[in-house]
Formats: sequence, structure tokens, C-alpha cells
Amino acid sequence: MKSLLPIILLSVFLFSCGEGIAPEPIKQTGFSGSVTFVGDWPLGVTRTHIVVFKDPLLTAGDFNAFNLKFVSVEIPYGSTVFNYNSADTAVVPIGEGEFSYVAVAQQKTLNVSLNRKDWFVVGVYYAGGDTTKPGKLTIPQNTLVRGININCDFNNPPIQPPGG
Repeated sequence: MKSLLPIILLSVFLFSCGEGIAPEPIKQTGFSGSVTFVGDWPLGVTRTHIVVFKDPLLTAGDFNAFNLKFVSVEIPYGSTVFNYNSADTAVVPIGEGEFSYVAVAQQKTLNVSLNRKDWFVVGVYYAGGDTTKPGKLTIPQNTLVRGININCDFNNPPIQPPGG
């Protein structure tokens, strides 16, 4: 019996502890994907960002700080592919929710501006291959939505939102 006790204790230790007191993995809320650039970059571009708006851009007034829910770090000029994760590339972080407009926009002004006329959209996220309207992005709590890919074809830019 005494010789079985160490084997039983060892078995309990090995098979019942699992992760022990290891912390739960941190769950990210956000989105990830890649931006692909085709063609020659326009001259004079001072900054390029992924931007996300809560509500659709139906008027120039919809391009505002209250509607803007995510801004990425600057995408380097001349990039051909930019892989991103919103948790790692946020200047303005995003939370859970439904978002109506995800795009890549460029600016040529020296100072950062929130005037719609100062930005040119070079790529839009389309869901399910439907390029007739911007795709909705739904981010549930504690979920990283993957595959939010945007194609930026400088030779065939998307339709611009109002006010540009």
C-alpha cells in the first residue's frame, strides 16, 4: 500500500492539474487582415491609414470625429502589402460593434485634417466579393475578426464618399 501512494499522488498531480493557476489567455476585440496595393503610388501622399466609420458616409458631414471609430498607424509609402491587426496597429482603437465603412484613405496635406475634402479613398472593404457597396464589419466582444482584406488599385480607385 505504501508503494502505491506515491504512484497515486503522482498520477493525480500529472493528470488533474492541467494549466494549474495559469492566467486565462487575453481575448482580443478587433479585426485583422491585409491591404494590397496595385499600381504606382500617387505623388505627394503624406499619410495613408485604414479608417473605420460606425455609420455610412452618406454626406460630407458623416466624415467626422464622432463617427470615426478606428484609425491605423500610417501605412508606409510605397508598400505593396500591409498586414495588420487592429490591436497592434491602432492610433484610435476599436471596440465591439457593427461598422458600416472600412477603407484605406490617403492625405496630401502637411497637417492631419478631419476635413473630408483633404482625404482620398484608395480602397474599400467589400464583404463576400460584393463590390457594389461597402461591407459591414461586425466585431463581437472578445473576438478578433480575421480576413478583413482591402485591395487598393491606384489605376481603378473606388467610388469616393460624398464631399471629396
